[in-house]
Amino acid sequence: MIDGKPSSSPYACRSAASDDLLLRETYHRSSNDLQLVVSLLSMQSRRATNTEARDALADAMARVAVLAQARSDLNERHPSSLQRALQQVCEALLSQTEPRSILISLHTEYDVQGLSPQHVAALALVVNELATNAIKHAFQEGMAGHIRISVRRNGVRDAAILVEDNGVPFPATDRARKDGMGLSLVKRLVASADGVFIQHEDGSKCFEIRIPGQNGAV
Repeated sequence: MIDGKPSSSPYACRSAASDDLLLRETYHRSSNDLQLVVSLLSMQSRRATNTEARDALADAMARVAVLAQARSDLNERHPSSLQRALQQVCEALLSQTEPRSILISLHTEYDVQGLSPQHVAALALVVNELATNAIKHAFQEGMAGHIRISVRRNGVRDAAILVEDNGVPFPATDRARKDGMGLSLVKRLVASADGVFIQHEDGSKCFEIRIPGQNGAV
């Protein structure tokens, strides 16, 4: 301290720069590790002879790929943008939707700001899970359709993400059944992002995720 004023130490500056470099290196290694897991899952999926095992490995690969992309964004210093994350989810799903003539579209009234990287990654995984489920179960073989993902205001400060499709309606008996692994995962992820998951009434093909406003920034 000089004349009662805090001094700017070159050691403090070097320490901050070193910490930033270490953090970036950690993000980079984490992203590479996740990409390796994706590659291993893909290889095992191709080798699997059992259809159920192959599908399970493909599902796991898609989920890890979303996490890997989110981690890559952190490494590249992209802002934690929900809109960007959802765009990446839609682009990743094109390989499944285009061959089946299923349109997947994203509509945003605005981009939700103030979400942490962890919350953005969790919400991207939720949307990926719901859209993938629609691709698998809502459209019969040879049936074209549309999966619409939208981000809207919910009141003054909050936001809502909606995932809906025009495919086959849910069987009435599904409501009484225990949640499968996919829906259980969705609910856990939404809760981890401080959100609320809403499955609309019978006959509706709409899922809604309500997100609380972040410090008034929505």
